[in-house]
Amino acid sequence: MVLESPEKDWLALSLVTGVGTQTLQKLSETFGSLSKIWQKSSDQLLQLGLRKDVIKLLPKAMDVRSFQMEKRLIESSPNLHLLCPESEVFPTNLLQIHSVPSVLYVKGELPNAHNLCLGVVGSRSCTSYGRDQTKRLVNELAELVPDAFVISGLARGIDTVAHEAALEAGLRTIAVLAGGLQHIYPPENENLADRICQQGALISEFPLATKPVSHNFPIRNRVISGISQGVLVTEASVKSGALITAKFGQEQNREVFAVPGRIDSHPSSGCNQLISRNQAKLITSATDILEDLLPTISNKAGIQLSFPEPSKQIQLSKSDLSDQQIMILNSLNEGAKDLDNLSLITEEGPQQLLPLLLEMELQEWIKVLPGGHYEINPSIEIVT
Repeated sequence: MVLESPEKDWLALSLVTGVGTQTLQKLSETFGSLSKIWQKSSDQLLQLGLRKDVIKLLPKAMDVRSFQMEKRLIESSPNLHLLCPESEVFPTNLLQIHSVPSVLYVKGELPNAHNLCLGVVGSRSCTSYGRDQTKRLVNELAELVPDAFVISGLARGIDTVAHEAALEAGLRTIAVLAGGLQHIYPPENENLADRICQQGALISEFPLATKPVSHNFPIRNRVISGISQGVLVTEASVKSGALITAKFGQEQNREVFAVPGRIDSHPSSGCNQLISRNQAKLITSATDILEDLLPTISNKAGIQLSFPEPSKQIQLSKSDLSDQQIMILNSLNEGAKDLDNLSLITEEGPQQLLPLLLEMELQEWIKVLPGGHYEINPSIEIVT
């Protein structure tokens, strides 16, 4: 790719010593675009809290060797894209977190606002229980929401299992790296990384040649949770880095889920702690996750929480509807209901019912309200 503004501006300024992600966020919000910084006086920048020594470096930001080298690397790397918060395809979820990455290096396909993104994390030294539960939950997710993305960190253990399970189930998956895209870590996951590029994406906020040093991993973890609507911890001890991702998820107002383990199981002690402290929802199936996340997806995709006043009737022929759809619509005509109520009415399990409800929502026959209740579109009329 050929670097142009605004991506070029964000990259140059992100490489200036003393300029962090929050500083660039503040400047972008103040000026409307970071590209306008080149037109501002030193006094204007001082008033925004920038130090004098930093301000002196800004005019030469695109001339320094570090920027020129990085620019050449980016422009000579096939299938690589550089995004910034002003880029049209920058992940919407990431724009909502406290410390938005100044740049994102991307190889592959990113989700859009309509895709469900679930962060799946856990210990590097996982047990057969952790592996089995991760595979099972990812497979269930694939059956219920085939266009979902699984987000993880490409580390050994649960991360690797989550990525592989997603690929095998036909889901797309994103690996968030703790170093530059030139350094796949661990090295034994290079083939996996290549597969992810074909069925998802590799992303990083670090310059291409950055090695995955230890202090980069917590920085990476906030992106895993930030790009997701929810974070699932399938197996983790109390000292696992996965709990850092869960903590970021809580701070970012993401839903956090955990798979319980035996009370005397050290590998599951972190999950059990999250559950016992009400820091994560105990889940045993993908249905448990989707009960919380499907309303979130609807709202972030810009779907209204309630219907406007009907302008014209939408007639649905009874012969074109399934028995379950008719029962659901007739029931919702009497008032909003949650998944459990609809499951009782239709005599279908929640896992079988969720795909049908999602289809009806996409047809705009029903909407999801806060708390997971469903409401009928008042314009709907069933005719014989």
